[in-house]
Amino acid sequence: MRQLRILRALLGGAGLAGCIGLLATQARADTGHFVPQRPSAQAPIIVKGYGPAISPDLFGTVALPVRADRYAAGWRRASLDASAHPSMQRLVAPARGLSRDQQIAYIQAAVTRSVRWISDATEWGRHDYWASAAQTLQHGAGDMEDRAIVKMQALRSLGFPTRDLYLTMGRDKVGGPITVLLVRLGARFLVLDDLGGAPIAADRRHGFEPMVTLGHNASWIHGRRVARAKQAVVATASAR
Repeated sequence: MRQLRILRALLGGAGLAGCIGLLATQARADTGHFVPQRPSAQAPIIVKGYGPAISPDLFGTVALPVRADRYAAGWRRASLDASAHPSMQRLVAPARGLSRDQQIAYIQAAVTRSVRWISDATEWGRHDYWASAAQTLQHGAGDMEDRAIVKMQALRSLGFPTRDLYLTMGRDKVGGPITVLLVRLGARFLVLDDLGGAPIAADRRHGFEPMVTLGHNASWIHGRRVARAKQAVVATASAR
């Protein structure tokens, strides 16, 4: 099995949307388990080995499994089932009975329309806070990751399996840091970003550099394979 090295990963602490570019990490997979070194006392992101890349290998990247402890508290709130919340029931009601593709398109438009953007500092008085879907719907406002979380829980309320829903934080080459919801539908992945447009197939979403993906009972860090020698493969992830 070829060895994987992570040369550089930039992660940060300003929420899913703003986490890129605030924290430089560097690590080498010389053993099956390592902790990236970084100049901060943040909770660690631990790469669990350097085995074969696993899903979601999208946007030309390879995905390495990680234990993203620093996001644990926020992810627990993001994962809270909001299907019984009255605001969620009202949000998804018009989409019941639609096809899966139509439901995804409806939720993308409905959340963009009904949840206005507001910063964590203004809404919560905190630099970084991942609200649950119920909290965001109750306030009627949230930032980029909050709206992605509402989309995730809305699709869950419509019967989408949690294993097919992913929050991916990365960088748009034009717009900068961005958080998107990825939805796996059969063999396809659709991207629901925060720009207000219709869902788009992942292979057609150009200009997006994924960094970290969080999913049901799993998380990944993204990189790119670059052959350096017969015995090594280099995977890089950087917020350029």
